[in-house]
Amino acid sequence: MASLRLLYRDYDRAPYLYTLKHAAALRGLELVIEKAPLGGRYPEFLVEGATDLLAENYWGLQSLAFNGTPIVSLVTAVTWLNETLFVHPDIDRVSDLRGRKFAIRGTGPSELIPGLWLQDNGLGEDVTPVIYSEKDVGRWGQWRQVVSGACHGTFVTNFYQNEPRNAGLKEMPIGRYGFIGNVTLSTLEPTIAARKDDIQTLVEAAFDATYLFINDPEAALAICRGEPMRLLEFSADADTVKLYHILRSELSAYPIPSAEGISNTRRMRLPRNPELADFNPLAMWDLSFARSALRTRLG
Repeated sequence: MASLRLLYRDYDRAPYLYTLKHAAALRGLELVIEKAPLGGRYPEFLVEGATDLLAENYWGLQSLAFNGTPIVSLVTAVTWLNETLFVHPDIDRVSDLRGRKFAIRGTGPSELIPGLWLQDNGLGEDVTPVIYSEKDVGRWGQWRQVVSGACHGTFVTNFYQNEPRNAGLKEMPIGRYGFIGNVTLSTLEPTIAARKDDIQTLVEAAFDATYLFINDPEAALAICRGEPMRLLEFSADADTVKLYHILRSELSAYPIPSAEGISNTRRMRLPRNPELADFNPLAMWDLSFARSALRTRLG
């Protein structure tokens, strides 16, 4: 059986990734899934040949692509921002955030995307962002600054919403906002050239995995209750079921990036990386494999 190696960073991705592994095996491809060691290194493992694919960090890989590294993204499971806006009870509408402070998680794209969202909603000049380190507030704990009244709004990813909800913060619907999240599979051009058939099989498996995860809860949960549950150290099945339903709600019908997602994930980095103003992110994507997979499904 042919095999490909895939590296990821966050155990929260394990339920979908092991569903992908299952789907790939059914197509005769062994997907060897490994978690990256702790530390700052991640794309280096791909560039140095320690893995064939990365499952995360598309937002950061853009800079490598701009600087000439032949990184190519193939499919993405999440194409819309999978975070919810929580606001102080005093806030009744988004416009009420004017003149207030907005708590921001000081990690990765979570530090960048809120500023773009505020800008796109006409609040970029009227809301003061305040960045909080997770060393000080805990994982996704910046919402506590909204409870205290120090800030009046924040975004919280879907898996960490019970605490701010139970603390009395209000959820405010924002509609779909494009963002390329996880899982996004990226590789190198030489890998595609050398393993074209295997890459096509993997992309087909990504379509299969998304369909299974959305449409067959019994089969998906059976996978989640295996290695993902162990990796996440869940002792209660209810936690596994909860995470499954959250991840299921985030998936796009097909693992194809949205135009808004590609655009926003570039735009959010421009204040920090102005050189990306000259970067066309479309050149980073090879959707030929996804088009082939989609044609098969649509007949």
